[in-house]
Amino acid sequence: MRILDEDRDKALKNILLLFTKQEAEQLISDLEDLVNDDTRGNHFHINNEDYSKEITVALYDENNIDDFFSERCKELIKYDK
Repeated sequence: MRILDEDRDKALKNILLLFTKQEAEQLISDLEDLVNDDTRGNHFHINNEDYSKEITVALYDENNIDDFFSERCKELIKYDK
């Protein structure tokens, strides 16, 4: 697992996520699709109601790092910093 604070360009070790029931249901549904549906792609975004906050969730492994991640994400995945 890798966590990146994109606003500060900083790797994080732990975070607290607080969801409404609707947001949690959307996250669960999107995660299931991401894991089980190869046509879905390798990431998704979940937003709050007014789109002022966003979480991007992506699947990665050693074989797909170069396919879609930014240089910053590649560094985070490889070195966890």
